[in-house]
Amino acid sequence: MNVRPRPVLVVLAGAAAIVCVALLLTKRATRPAAAAPPAPDTRGLDASGRTKAERLAVEEALAAFKKEGLLLRAAEDGDAAESDERRDLEDVYGSYHPFFVRGDLDGDGRLDFAQAFVEKGASGLWFHVAVFFGNRDGTFQKPLWVERAISLSTGDLAIDRSLLVVTPDLSLDPTRRWRWEAGEKRFVDADEESGRGRSDDEDAPDETPDQKPRARV
Repeated sequence: MNVRPRPVLVVLAGAAAIVCVALLLTKRATRPAAAAPPAPDTRGLDASGRTKAERLAVEEALAAFKKEGLLLRAAEDGDAAESDERRDLEDVYGSYHPFFVRGDLDGDGRLDFAQAFVEKGASGLWFHVAVFFGNRDGTFQKPLWVERAISLSTGDLAIDRSLLVVTPDLSLDPTRRWRWEAGEKRFVDADEESGRGRSDDEDAPDETPDQKPRARV
């Protein structure tokens, strides 16, 4: 009886094993990869450009205003009047929010933000501008009023370095620039301090139909 030598059997068995492993690897390699899940929006910005923490700070402020009898709401992009100047800014910046802006306003290296609030008066909307200073843990302090009862539907808020810039009307040049004075714990008129103050007529408070003069706090 003829017997196949064992070395040959070992070689054949080894070759078969190699073929099986190769087929298995080929099968795994050709298996279609699972579809990647859509990338989440890590910023989580709302329609007005606010983060979750900023939105929470605004909501808490609105609740506090309500307890004080102030019927305010956060100004949204839709409160802005249409104009060529606004469309130009939208074209330049892409994402443009006229009543919300963030930056470091007190020089502590943490982001703060300014938010306009809306009050419905007898003859239209009046705006109140507040600043929320950022805390070390990413939350925000209670708002500090900068301007009250102003016309802003045709204007916007901006930040120039550490100055809050309020532009009542984008089609006109005049702006009001506010600087945080830590010693006094309030915002002061940066132009008046620098000797570039406005005329007496411009400094006079606006008389609104609701008899609410502009307050600078």
